[in-house]
Amino acid sequence: MGIAVTAIDIDTEASYWQRAIGDDFTNEYGNFVGVPRLVVSKGLGAATVSGSLAKLGEGVDIWGGAIDIPVMGGGFLVPTIAVRGTYSQLRGIDVYQQKTYGVEAFIGKGFGPITPYAAYGRMRSDATGTIPATSATPEIVLTDESDIDRITVGARLSLGVPKLVVEATQAEERAYSAKLSIGF
Repeated sequence: MGIAVTAIDIDTEASYWQRAIGDDFTNEYGNFVGVPRLVVSKGLGAATVSGSLAKLGEGVDIWGGAIDIPVMGGGFLVPTIAVRGTYSQLRGIDVYQQKTYGVEAFIGKGFGPITPYAAYGRMRSDATGTIPATSATPEIVLTDESDIDRITVGARLSLGVPKLVVEATQAEERAYSAKLSIGF
């Protein structure tokens, strides 16, 4: 069980940001927005199942899950190779729905308490936005289905019970994450 935060760089001067947020955004961390998450993982045989909850605001959150399945167990000279399947869903916004799902291949090699790793995969985003009807215009529904390559590099530091994971992911945008967890 752990807590995590993902930081995403945003362009506050972009037209989409100005139309949606304007100058009402202040952040002492530059143009990064942090998204906190609660993460729970449980090993089930060889696989590991994870769930997460990210709160984006009052009544707005992202529920997610993943399953990691080892393809090749590591050893003294051999790296570990695993496949991860993921799913997440945005909830709490009536006029916008988004689901993402994907698959990634991971490779990692432990050196004492440190395990560096890298991953490559594809994710799909299915989004639907609705502009409600007015007396002058009909309802407009916009949809987008995107397939996105995803590259991740990171490292896990295991100090017995506490564990720290830091990583950078490049997909459509670059994101940086850190997770502090406890577990055996």
